[in-house]
Amino acid sequence: MAGDFLLVLLSYAAANLIYHKFTATFAEREPSVGVALLVATAFIAIAFFRGHYDNHNLANTSLQLRTTSSVWLLSLAILVLSAFLLRSTTELSRITIVLFAATGLIGLVAHRMIWRLALSSSFARRHSVKRRVVLISGEPLDFTSVRFKDLRRNGFQVIRHFVLDATLRSDAAAMERELATIIRSSRGAGADEFLLAFNWRDLPLFQHLSQCLRQVPNPVRLLPDSEIGDLVSRPFATIGGSVAIEIQRAPLSVGERVLKRGVDIGLSSIGFLFLAPLLIITAILVKLDSPGSIIFRQTRRGFNGELFDIWKFRSMTVSENGPEIKQASKEDVRVTRIGRILRKTSIDELPQLWNVLRGEMSLVGPRPHALAHDNYYDQLIGNYACRRHVKPGLTGWAQVNGLRGETPTIELMNKRVEYDVWYVTNWSIWLDIRIMFRTVITLSGQDVY
Repeated sequence: MAGDFLLVLLSYAAANLIYHKFTATFAEREPSVGVALLVATAFIAIAFFRGHYDNHNLANTSLQLRTTSSVWLLSLAILVLSAFLLRSTTELSRITIVLFAATGLIGLVAHRMIWRLALSSSFARRHSVKRRVVLISGEPLDFTSVRFKDLRRNGFQVIRHFVLDATLRSDAAAMERELATIIRSSRGAGADEFLLAFNWRDLPLFQHLSQCLRQVPNPVRLLPDSEIGDLVSRPFATIGGSVAIEIQRAPLSVGERVLKRGVDIGLSSIGFLFLAPLLIITAILVKLDSPGSIIFRQTRRGFNGELFDIWKFRSMTVSENGPEIKQASKEDVRVTRIGRILRKTSIDELPQLWNVLRGEMSLVGPRPHALAHDNYYDQLIGNYACRRHVKPGLTGWAQVNGLRGETPTIELMNKRVEYDVWYVTNWSIWLDIRIMFRTVITLSGQDVY
């Protein structure tokens, strides 16, 4: 926190110095200290209350970078709002503020990268303060697994491990003796806290153990398995005196839909403008290469199962759009000469920018499948329909993770659906931007059929 505070002050001083050095001007009433103190205080306060400085978050690089960026922008917004309300905007140099925004963000990110390297060093691991914990589980545990490595990496030292297995639980007297031993041993070993590792089947035991551990003043925490971990990590809402856990997130909120739609319209319009020569040349080549229409239309399901006609450059000698459609495969004889190039480079998908402008598709989302394939997979894959909670896209999370093109097996389609559902559940505008960048980087050279 002290480092961040100092960095913000130095960033404003540096921005101010750079501006005056290159413009050869010196403002008589430049409120440098006041501006820097306001932004620094706002940044520290917001970051603190968001858990930015909590011990378990310090080594989480991705979380630190995301939080730093958002909190920094919010702090600058507070500066602008304060200047507007105090009618002091004329005293601020716009160029200085822009330089301050850039230098401050660079400094804060660099600060976090240095801390990340320091915390992962062997010196830090040897000298960090250890939390001495007693671990209690319902079955033997694999201490080489990721979650136990994370415990050690974040300063937790398991000094005792007790297994309350099924054999022990079947004997009530033996169970009570073991619980007494656990409490006595934890007191003798100077334990700082208890960690309980259980799954759903052990819920009654967990509740009984929680009651017994009320005898000690130490904190007691649940170290959940994947099922419990997935549940407790979901958002929850307080409804009166009850708590409701979000099992399935709703489709994007109004604000999220507006933001996503704005990005779609803006980028697809720019895409049409810059790709117009390529689209015209491609249309001519498709027409000259083989008889048939230039644009191939096929019915697909979009958001909430609504039907629409997807547009593509025709790349095959057939235009299937019925109850039975054979997926294109490698060396498929139905693919034309130009079509093979279009599919390899994904140029055949560019007319779908029109679908995006019409609001039937998005730039990023689960790829839509032919109706025949939708009907088939709907009956075989339980959460297949979850893909339609958002608009389908030109590219998606599954595609940038290597799941493009033909899906000849149920296992492969299952994997694609798993990525698509994860995207729907974890959507953010930053995820969309990340997918678009990865699409541009990985698209060239991939064989797509």
